[in-house]
Amino acid sequence: MKLRMRSSGYSRDTSSEEDFQIKYRQMLETSKSEKGDNFITRSASSGYWLSALIPLALASAFSSSLFTTYQPQCDLPQTYNLLTALAVGMVLESLCFFIYLNKKKENWHRSWKIILALIPIPLTTCMIKFVVLTTWPYAWCLSTVVIFLYQTVYVKILHGFPSTFTFGEACVLVQSLILFLLNIFIKLYDIIFKGQTAIIRDFDKLNLIVMTTLLWLSVICLLLSICSWLRHAFCVYGLISALAISATCLPLANASLPIITVWKFMFKDIMRLYIALFYAVLSSAAVCAVAWQLHRAQTASTSVRKIFHVLLVLVYMPGILYQCTLLYVAIGAALALMVIIEILRLLCIPPLGEVLRNAFKCFADEKDAGLIALTPFCLLIGCSLPLWLKPCPCLITNSQFGLQFLPLMAGVLTIGFGDTAASIFGSKYGRIKWRNGSRTLEGSLAFIVATFIPILILNALSFISLSVAQWLVVAGAVIVSALVEAHTDQIDNLVLPLIFYSIVSFIG
Repeated sequence: MKLRMRSSGYSRDTSSEEDFQIKYRQMLETSKSEKGDNFITRSASSGYWLSALIPLALASAFSSSLFTTYQPQCDLPQTYNLLTALAVGMVLESLCFFIYLNKKKENWHRSWKIILALIPIPLTTCMIKFVVLTTWPYAWCLSTVVIFLYQTVYVKILHGFPSTFTFGEACVLVQSLILFLLNIFIKLYDIIFKGQTAIIRDFDKLNLIVMTTLLWLSVICLLLSICSWLRHAFCVYGLISALAISATCLPLANASLPIITVWKFMFKDIMRLYIALFYAVLSSAAVCAVAWQLHRAQTASTSVRKIFHVLLVLVYMPGILYQCTLLYVAIGAALALMVIIEILRLLCIPPLGEVLRNAFKCFADEKDAGLIALTPFCLLIGCSLPLWLKPCPCLITNSQFGLQFLPLMAGVLTIGFGDTAASIFGSKYGRIKWRNGSRTLEGSLAFIVATFIPILILNALSFISLSVAQWLVVAGAVIVSALVEAHTDQIDNLVLPLIFYSIVSFIG
């Protein structure tokens, strides 16, 4: 049965490397001492419903494609249909797992547990067979491997990172990871074994570079988690150097070196250079904000933390509107950099390890009770998920697509505008609290208004063009997102973009 800890063994007041390692070992020992079906999750509700968000978002784009004509260069790829079917299979596996967790174990024979775990496999096999139109053996083998891999990684994550995730949040993380790995393996298989080396568009070239870099970074994280002797400064910096060399100098698909591809891409458009310079200024501003808070030696307030929401709005808005491909590459680079920084912080690698830990103490909130700095990762991932989930995101950048444009901005609208306004306005002026919660009605109204304003501006500037029916869809998506933000205790940086994206994409 599941187990929750209201106060984890890890304290953000830890001051030394030895204390940190002792606290973390205590957390792991507590987790491992429990039987296999017991987990220590973050201090929140289970969040089982989050397991359906990624499949729902993929299915919404899939169903929308049945009624929407994409650009000729952007037919819904067969890989997308396959990933959608597998995502549905993973949520079925999660559902069976949650049913087992919440039943009295004394009434269950071990064979029933095995049967329950195997139920999603034939269902997923049928979906792959009839949606992707493949052979039965291929569908069965793929569904079996993915379902077992998903369940294995899911359990490992919950046991390996106690007090870090709820059950639902772990589902979103593991589903995203599995789908990413499948996508990159399919792309590499097509290039290596099918000879599909003719990559023409800049987006496809750069996307392959980013995905390959993140794949190598995933391998490094796996190695560090398995091999304790690699967790020393010399080895860590050696792995990071190898990553940098492979990301910049390893040619892909018979193309030029990645660093040359990126260089040529940057200098094709003067506007691209201006926006890249703007991104550099914003990055410097973020570093200065962290340094200023460290100098004050105080825990950052909610209003101070929302500065990073505003910075993300300034990053994503011009990127989506004018330089989508540049933004896509910048997101991949930012994610890789954040993972590297987190590795240095967790392992306390000099000279930055201790500084990064102090920064984490200043900006961590109640959701960062576990080992990982969850909030900044979820902020970046939440804003980026719409771009990652949408087929051909950088081709849908003009008003003729109407509602198709808004899903790309789901993260910016709900997190950058709505959640920021709700947090600041609700904390200062909120008086009427929602039942069984700390959020206020005034904050929810601020969420709705702050989300609608940029949509109205985009419509006035002809970036989007919506019919009356589409406006009703958008209004419904905004209101539902505001209500979820007011009542959920899950990480809203993950939840809100997926909900808004699913509603708008499904009817779009």
